[in-house]
Amino acid sequence: MFNRNSWKNFKAFLFGLGIALLMCEIILRIYNPFPFALQKGKLVIPANQSRIYDNKWISRLDKKIIYSRNSLGFRGPEMPAMDSGWLKLITVGGSTTACTFLSDTRTWPFLLGKKLESMHQKTWLNNAGIDGHSSFGHTLMLRDHVLPLKPDYVLFLMGINDTETNQSVEFDEMTEKNIHTGSVKSFLKSLLNYSELGRTVFSFYQVSIAYKKGLFHQEIEVKKLVDHPLPDAIFITRLGRQSQYLKGYKERTDSIIMMCKNAGVQPIFLTQPSLFGSYTDSITGIDMTNKWMNQKDPENSLLQEKVLELYNDVLRSDSSRIMVIDLARKMPKDSRYYYDFIHFTNEGAEKVAEILAGELEKTILKKLSFRTF
Repeated sequence: MFNRNSWKNFKAFLFGLGIALLMCEIILRIYNPFPFALQKGKLVIPANQSRIYDNKWISRLDKKIIYSRNSLGFRGPEMPAMDSGWLKLITVGGSTTACTFLSDTRTWPFLLGKKLESMHQKTWLNNAGIDGHSSFGHTLMLRDHVLPLKPDYVLFLMGINDTETNQSVEFDEMTEKNIHTGSVKSFLKSLLNYSELGRTVFSFYQVSIAYKKGLFHQEIEVKKLVDHPLPDAIFITRLGRQSQYLKGYKERTDSIIMMCKNAGVQPIFLTQPSLFGSYTDSITGIDMTNKWMNQKDPENSLLQEKVLELYNDVLRSDSSRIMVIDLARKMPKDSRYYYDFIHFTNEGAEKVAEILAGELEKTILKKLSFRTF
């Protein structure tokens, strides 16, 4: 039971908390340093930015990182005044597309654009990747920013952020303007969309999900990884529960394909490469099968590969109706190309661009050579 003084203190605490939250809301409405946000159903991305970062986190990357976004909010050159003959491509994906820790001219989308430009001079390619984005975010990116530009092709590097994710209800509640009253949880989440503070909190919530999955930028040293063999029962349980997520992932990829085709845009899917798997790393000579960062998680390299491949298989299953480049199988599993299990080094980005340019030259550019402008 509260006595009178305790009740006064509690009311004073609530009043102070309310004032603090109100001040946070006002400050974030004036300036939000976390610019990727949803504002009443629309994805907002920063534009016209140029920054130079001192890289003190990842030793295998450049000491200075030049990071910029053009007037569209994408990484890459400004869109030229288009006349006939231009080939327009946009890449969509999460952090492995955004290449946040690589300088502008080191990212694989930029390098791919340059390689294609050397084969077809009138080529424009921009990078619309955003850290943490899954197929939910890709749908918004398409709707709000990519499809209105009417590119010829959109390349999707996706899969890693969709593993064990089935948050359509939660995400929809954040991207609709409606207040949901089905439950206290859905009511509170739908309210977040009307507050700058709420949207920022939701962004951190999404980041925390990625962190728990290990999908954050953290340099690993293969030689310091620990052996962590797992019993068959963990493999059986983990792989068995993927069906509940794969169904939703398939539905979302089908929706993305339909959105593109309805807009007269050709989608191209890229399967997700990684350092996960059972193989011997050519640089260190280490067997990666049972390696992991610690022995606390019920994870290892082989299990992660088996899980990710189920999502890659969803994309491969669409190869009869759209173009699918199996980057997961074409990209060498070699630690020189990654600074962690999924993010590319400068050499890795160059390798990705080389592989994709070769594949696109056999298809897109071959068709262009027969086109009359």
